[in-house]
Amino acid sequence: MIRHFALVTVLVAAACGPDITTNRDSSVPFPKQPNWAWGARDTISHYELDPAAQNPLLHQHVQAAIENTLQREGWKLVNDPSQANVLVTYHIGIKRETVLQTTVTTSGAPTPYWGGYGWGYYGAPSFATSTTTPYDYKQGGLLVIVRDRESGKVAWQGLFKKEVTETARVSQENVQRAVDDLLRDLK
Repeated sequence: MIRHFALVTVLVAAACGPDITTNRDSSVPFPKQPNWAWGARDTISHYELDPAAQNPLLHQHVQAAIENTLQREGWKLVNDPSQANVLVTYHIGIKRETVLQTTVTTSGAPTPYWGGYGWGYYGAPSFATSTTTPYDYKQGGLLVIVRDRESGKVAWQGLFKKEVTETARVSQENVQRAVDDLLRDLK
């Protein structure tokens, strides 16, 4: 029963909103309104190989959303990375996992049962049955990394994670909202 309650708590918390984590390395110089360019992706996680994460339309939405958000913040996109102060990269991943949910159902009298109906000291017989059901879920993640172009060091990174219910219904508006939330404290 405790496992069931913990799982429900985790699922309710996940359904409430995204999990956003950001890190800023203050030792890396970071202009207030930098010129920026897209950087080359340096690593690929096995989560990025999921077919849902390879959706070209999703990548277009993410790139457009990042460009829109940075432009609103006064960042200037340059085509030549050698002219940029910072380089921006992103990664999209899908983590699929199966969680086993067990429920226990009991019937009969609780023990110890003190007298009555001739059942004796331990009371009426009780029965317990448990049912274990697999629950499949997908968690999507968007990692944005901002590097100082000259040193190559990471100045800022942010990770947006949320349970994904339907990857086929990804819209530019939803992606823009997620990117805005993620880049909110990019400074």
